[in-house]
Amino acid sequence: MPELISKVQHKTYEKGEFSDEKPRSLDETITLIKDFPWDAERTLTDVQLTGPSVTIKDEDLNYLKIGLFFNSKFCLYYLDNENHLYEYHASNIEDACNIVTDFFNGNLDLQPFEKHFFNIGNTAHFITNYFEYREKPWRILMLTAFLLIYGILFAIADVAISKLKENYLIAIIVLFSGVFYYILIKIYFAAFMNRKNYLQLSKGNDVFSFGFNEDTIKTYNKKDIDKIVIYRSGGSRNPNLICVYEIYFEDSRMIKFSNMLISDLIFAGKFPNNVITYGKKSPLKILS
Repeated sequence: MPELISKVQHKTYEKGEFSDEKPRSLDETITLIKDFPWDAERTLTDVQLTGPSVTIKDEDLNYLKIGLFFNSKFCLYYLDNENHLYEYHASNIEDACNIVTDFFNGNLDLQPFEKHFFNIGNTAHFITNYFEYREKPWRILMLTAFLLIYGILFAIADVAISKLKENYLIAIIVLFSGVFYYILIKIYFAAFMNRKNYLQLSKGNDVFSFGFNEDTIKTYNKKDIDKIVIYRSGGSRNPNLICVYEIYFEDSRMIKFSNMLISDLIFAGKFPNNVITYGKKSPLKILS
């Protein structure tokens, strides 16, 4: 009987996050399933594709995922290599393990399964995501688009007003357009200097990695963090969409990067709320 790759997912993990991934025999996989802390992870856990579970992948890239269901039952999700999703509710762990045995033997009967008719985004719940982030040009342009538009509008206004020979208006427009272009230059310079930034960070794993290139990547632990300060631009009409994060560790170390690497919503969701505070300084001052 072949060994199939299996992996586990705990209640604190995000979509696509798994651990203990390796090939296992049928007996080893059954042991993995029975030893999983199902009862401990049922508390305050929603029944959904991402959650406490054990996922198995066969040689044809079909997946079987054993997760939680209501009333102490188990839900088995089968995703075939054509993205068709099926669901079966097992009354107990032995019933679930019998399905796993059939999956290993290559004779899984889908007749008792209920087929899902909407099959959008299913694979993300089964395939391992390594949560690696790098700065990309499209992200930098997206975050600076409003600043660029403001600068262009001021430049157009400068040309239009110059024809009216209103010197004080020209001076104001030139001043404001100069400010926006100065900010853009600072952002693009910072982006150029940090273009090789690398971050590997997931919600459920305490260990994460960050560095400016392959030679400077270091490993950190969330348990060693003293506080995280996020700097955002204030005001709903502020065209500056740049955010900067400073992570302070208990040993006085600090690392800093921006939402050009990872968005602020995704970043904040990977840490406990009690370590995050929001600073009042301009993110551009922190970034430069």
